Amino acid sequence: MGKNSIEIENDVFSCKQTDDVAFLTFKRNVIEIVTNYAVRDAFFSTFSKIEDSPKVKGVVVTNSSKYTGDTNLESFIAHTIESLKYGEQNITIRRFKNTMEQLANFFSNINKPTISALNGDIGEALFAVSLACDFRYATSNTIFHIQTVKLGLPTTGVLAFYLVNYIGLPRSIDILLTKTSLSAPEAHNLGLLTDVTADEELMSRCVEKLDAISQYPSYSISAMKRILRPDPSEISKLLDRAFEEFGLNLKEIRKALSDRK
Repeated sequence: MGKNSIEIENDVFSCKQTDDVAFLTFKRNVIEIVTNYAVRDAFFSTFSKIEDSPKVKGVVVTNSSKYTGDTNLESFIAHTIESLKYGEQNITIRRFKNTMEQLANFFSNINKPTISALNGDIGEALFAVSLACDFRYATSNTIFHIQTVKLGLPTTGVLAFYLVNYIGLPRSIDILLTKTSLSAPEAHNLGLLTDVTADEELMSRCVEKLDAISQYPSYSISAMKRILRPDPSEISKLLDRAFEEFGLNLKEIRKALSDRK
């Protein structure tokens, strides 16, 4: 490990620089970055170091653990519904919205190539974050879970934004309203994945892609990303609408739960 190499590890994520690639691994559901201030601060601080480091040519985003089901999101929903009693719901939802917006913008607009390398069961938040990456690889056994609608909520915005941008409105509506999961081959056929790989080839394919891109000047890569990527204000506007609906739906859930008592 070099003197200026990047390395951090906590219960939610880890980041380790190997040679000139930063491997950012989500160890638990991305939703925990929203709900834990210390983890959120550590994550964005790490990402800033990656962006500023001249010794890092790109980022590979991956996951280490099996999908934890809807537990994290359900816990967040329960906490937010409880906060309605104390008039704190808007604060909680605003924090959720701001964090998801930051995540999307970091992965989308960082001045270096970003590649997601996913394997196994992937929750909706990580699915959304992966779509903000420049390239997306997954193993053939990867399943992308779509949780929010079956929990009585609209999508939290980032997923909807990238789905519509990549595959259009009709197919996005079909996925978000009628499906609870997508397999890696399905996602690849839709154009949401760069490729589907064997387990043992996943990381090597990502590094090969970074090697191919890094032959070009870093300033031209950054310029190309700025030209092609959506303006951050576009994501912000959609998230404002999404989280307004999110808050209204939470009130409906709370009312339904109250009526059952």
